[in-house]
Amino acid sequence: MENNTKFFDDVEKIVMNEPLGGFLGSQSVSVFSFGDVVKLSGHSCPTVAGAYLMTLYALKALHNNDELPIRGNIKVEMRGKKSESVVGVIANVASFITGAKEEDGFKGLGGIFARNNLLFFGAKIQGEMKFTRLDTKKSVEVSYDISNIALSDFDGNLMQKSLMNKATKEESELLGQQWQKRVSEILLVHKDKAVIVHP
Repeated sequence: MENNTKFFDDVEKIVMNEPLGGFLGSQSVSVFSFGDVVKLSGHSCPTVAGAYLMTLYALKALHNNDELPIRGNIKVEMRGKKSESVVGVIANVASFITGAKEEDGFKGLGGIFARNNLLFFGAKIQGEMKFTRLDTKKSVEVSYDISNIALSDFDGNLMQKSLMNKATKEESELLGQQWQKRVSEILLVHKDKAVIVHP
């Protein structure tokens, strides 16, 4: 199973300026990998891959190549409701990377470094997500769509057999291989086609 996830290391990482960590003497820069969000989500799938890519592309669109995004300086808005489909899963990934949280987030120190009230659901936006810099008010909307992307074959029957505990060990291993191959293709081959950056 370990070989199925070797591609994690080849996915572009997201580097964030971490002023709160620097102020408190831990880290002034935080580096996030796809493997990190897999640990957060508990699994690697096309949805988690899409959430990672949307966050990556949005942060790039909001910052110059030589300028690190500032964690805690990004507002994240979701078009969908929190309980709708995979909206919560996607929001968790963006929140983890940007630091944006709902009202339960970190309240800050002396009026700075706050992370609360930066994550919202049910926004009236065109894209699936909207990212806004708090300092410049520059914003970008992004969407994720792999419906027109040709991915390697995946046998859905293997998924059903595995869920029903009727799959052999070989079939279960094949399921994992096929599933992760699709995820790797999204992240490494088709990433530019998978994410739509709205003007």
